[in-house]
Amino acid sequence: MNRIIRTTCIHLLGGTALLGAMPVLAQTAPPATPAAPAAQAGLDEIVVTAQRRAENLQKVPIAVTAVTANSLKNSGVNATADLPQLVPSVQVTRSGPSGLFFIRGVGTTNAAAGEEGANAIYIDGVYLGDLSQTFNNFNNIERVEVLKGPQGTLFGRNATGGLIHIITREPGRDLVIDGQAGYANYDTVSSQLYVGGPISDKISADVATTYSHQGKGWGRNLTLNRENKKGEYGGIRSKIVARPTDDIKIVLGGDYYKNKDNLGLAFRLADGQLGTGGNVGPTGHRGHDTTANFPALTRLKLWGLNGTVEGDLGFATLTSITGLRRTRNKSAFDVDGGPINLINISYVAHARTFQEELRLASHSGGPLTWQVGGFYLKSKATTDQNQNGLAFAPTLSGTQIVSSLATRSLAAFAEATYEITPTTKLTGGIRYTDDKRDFDGNQTPILASGTRLATTTVISTLKYSEVTYRAALRQEITPDISIYGSVNKGFKAGAYSLQSPTSPSVNPQYIMAYEAGLKTEFFNRRLRVNIAAYHYDIDDYQIRSAATATPGTQVLLNAATVKVDGFDLEYEARPTQRLRFFGGFTALKSKFDQFGGPNAQFQAPIVYPSPATCPVALRGTENPGVLGAGPRTGGYTICLGDVSGNYTPLAPKFTGSAGTSYTLPVGSGEIRFSGLFSYNSGYYFDPDNVRHQRSFTLLNGSVEYRPTQRIGVEVFARNIGKTRYRVQDLTTATGTTSAFGAPLTYGVNLKFKY
Repeated sequence: MNRIIRTTCIHLLGGTALLGAMPVLAQTAPPATPAAPAAQAGLDEIVVTAQRRAENLQKVPIAVTAVTANSLKNSGVNATADLPQLVPSVQVTRSGPSGLFFIRGVGTTNAAAGEEGANAIYIDGVYLGDLSQTFNNFNNIERVEVLKGPQGTLFGRNATGGLIHIITREPGRDLVIDGQAGYANYDTVSSQLYVGGPISDKISADVATTYSHQGKGWGRNLTLNRENKKGEYGGIRSKIVARPTDDIKIVLGGDYYKNKDNLGLAFRLADGQLGTGGNVGPTGHRGHDTTANFPALTRLKLWGLNGTVEGDLGFATLTSITGLRRTRNKSAFDVDGGPINLINISYVAHARTFQEELRLASHSGGPLTWQVGGFYLKSKATTDQNQNGLAFAPTLSGTQIVSSLATRSLAAFAEATYEITPTTKLTGGIRYTDDKRDFDGNQTPILASGTRLATTTVISTLKYSEVTYRAALRQEITPDISIYGSVNKGFKAGAYSLQSPTSPSVNPQYIMAYEAGLKTEFFNRRLRVNIAAYHYDIDDYQIRSAATATPGTQVLLNAATVKVDGFDLEYEARPTQRLRFFGGFTALKSKFDQFGGPNAQFQAPIVYPSPATCPVALRGTENPGVLGAGPRTGGYTICLGDVSGNYTPLAPKFTGSAGTSYTLPVGSGEIRFSGLFSYNSGYYFDPDNVRHQRSFTLLNGSVEYRPTQRIGVEVFARNIGKTRYRVQDLTTATGTTSAFGAPLTYGVNLKFKY
């Protein structure tokens, strides 16, 4: 399939350039007919900023999914964690407060402090440099854009699989009050409020608040006899927009968010799993019960300030985006998930980032449009971690790890689009990035008596410079049908493991992406269908591994090469003004091309139920582990070997979704029916492909009655089929712990709008 995609892209790039050079065809092409107004019939036009300027979704030679605020609400998707139900190419899991995002199979399983992720997350043009900031609950959202494939030119940093850009509402000249209050099962109360409008003829402002409190847990801690899996969060976001002159626009924003829960840390020993010490995972039907002896909890506080200034210089627009963000994360959890105190971890992590981007973009109107810019990022992540438990016995009681990672990143970029003919456009871009990462790690063993042994200190610096680029050619066949081909190179920053200071750094991860796509609209914009086929070559794929001598510690490795082949399809239809259908699917094959084996720099971790032995010679060993005789003692023996040909973690072979909404007039009001169905073929959690989540489906639905346009009542249900599915399996020497997705939730919301 990779040859087909490469050939298609090359032929498309060459063929459309040749087509654009044929003046007779260009002259005889029929003139474009204006699209029917959305208010009369058909789908609304969707404007995105995938190329850092406002453009019609169908005109952008990038695979983009844009989800509006109404689509999010109607589908029961109210957080970034739920995006996979609407965007099949996205997979999300959670570790503690951190969100791990995979796009088209590309992502990272490492969620420790200092990790930025393999897919960039932005809010209003500001890059989120810490994974604990990436789980957002939607309130004042205008739309969410998911850009698929490397975005190494205009967005750059760590956008190897793509990026998710959250664009919030902007206050205008009219007063808007929009809110809701709700109650759901598990004694959950929630509220949201948005107020925005003019302060003067040149200034407008808004404020958005969100709050939720879950009084009852999804399960119980059977060892501590307390509720498990519940939480509370609250946040506020505000934006001020000023237009002092017709040529200047200033946007100032700020947000504060506070969260307390154990949804991402309350691990349970996997069903039927024999852990170290003879513990067996609970088999209760709820899936959220645990036998952990140590209470899990995350306390997260984060805040940010940002400013955007746009100035019209006549020939171009100069944009400055400044962002400052800080995070404090205090967490504690039981690594082994069982009743014996084998390993428990508590830590405090801080992250702060400052960034500045300057961008000069030409005005449209001629055959050539261009933009150039520079980007600066300064960040620092620190963690103070204590690991304790019987797994360190008999000599030690635990280990303290204090680490920090400081980052300085500079980048310069340029991109231009040239209109070869009125229907043929060629885009090219390049970015140069220079990174410096300073690491300071300290590891102190602690004796059972409490005496602290000598501290091992590691001070290291990682420097590298990278060039990424993009070339894309778009050919308009008719005003409503276009094809494109693109070649993109991206990279993910090199990194250190803050929880394993003695481990070496990992190299940057590189990706070469080849993509061909088709974008279409039919029947006077009543049907929109977009498809894309792609192939990725990934080198030095970064992966988390449990292959370490320190109990409960994960390290980072480069897994040589990964090959990804895939096909996406998305559709949206509006046969009548009141009826809408939408959905799509992703077919994916993401495998390790080489990870381990003869002459490989790194071997892959492979787990075997203890007792087991590993051979002395690791290189070239196809089956490194040998099961020992006698009954299982619990836990795993981790050997190193070759997993070339295995599937990469969290990369399902097939995902799909289908949704609908219908509005029924009732007297002077209306009733809206909405439903969303999603399917996942299943995925593996680790490179050895031992732990596997089977296929599962999710179903959401809601009914909303609005007697007037200003008030309404909604009844909703999510995970109607009570699907029990794992979003994370964490394997260490003591065994495997699991975390499950949300159970059936249902409730009622009272809504008002002015």
